[in-house]
Amino acid sequence: MAQAMVAERPAQAAEYRRITVKKLCGAAGAEIGGVDLSKPLDDLTAAEIHRAFLENSVIAFRDQELSPERQIAFTEIFGKVEQHPLYRSNLIEGFPEILVLEHKAGQYINGKNDIWHADITFKEEPPLGSMLHCKAAWEGFADTMFASQYMAYETLSEPLKRLFDGMKAEHDASILPRLNNKHDYNKKIGDIPPPVIHPVVRTHPETGRKALFVNAAYTIRLLGVSEEESKQLLDILYAHAVRPDFVYRHRWRVGDVVIFDNRCLLHYVVPDHPHDMHRRMHRTTAAGDRPF
Repeated sequence: MAQAMVAERPAQAAEYRRITVKKLCGAAGAEIGGVDLSKPLDDLTAAEIHRAFLENSVIAFRDQELSPERQIAFTEIFGKVEQHPLYRSNLIEGFPEILVLEHKAGQYINGKNDIWHADITFKEEPPLGSMLHCKAAWEGFADTMFASQYMAYETLSEPLKRLFDGMKAEHDASILPRLNNKHDYNKKIGDIPPPVIHPVVRTHPETGRKALFVNAAYTIRLLGVSEEESKQLLDILYAHAVRPDFVYRHRWRVGDVVIFDNRCLLHYVVPDHPHDMHRRMHRTTAAGDRPF
């Protein structure tokens, strides 16, 4: 009987010396090995992790156990660690930089994430990215999906690229009180910041690649067109932005550490979990800059 042939994966553009990098998906995603994040990292290892992050947009480390101090220190490799501007439920005492996202017995503390979005785009300077450390999970449930917005932009037709290049959109945080404040176990969100304006297509400040930068959670309208046209055009972009071939799906295990690039990805938590599932994530966020 003929033996099945297994195609070789293409070699990395340049060899990594301190870490291993296993690509998980054509669109985005890689698993990083050969490093213990509970210990301080030397400069070369940190630089290689940062390079892998830029090349793959989302990177995952398995079987890690990070203290709050170490998670904050590791996040600082990517940028200054900052608090969520509005959520104040379920913080770790002494470590306000860490936001705890937890589902248990029907509660989902700090809102819901079953809508495709990029984080906190209602700020003048949205985050560079976030790190999630999985402390509790049921394997196979509540996976997180990440959609490459590089690919979303690059696969637009030339007429649509010309239309959206240079166009701007308004982003607003009004969805967050609606999600958060309906639950008594969450601390209420009061005043929200005024809307901000960002480009529909942003240029990544480190890679130079263009990416779509609108999302259904926070983008409320396109500038320079009518309300009806804005809705129709945004609906086209939202549907296109999450095509299956743009998506990496991360299947959580306890001990995972995942870092994702908020500047070129949308993400979404699959709402397929049982009522009593326990899922707990410790999230830290690295500060970004103003999109251009």
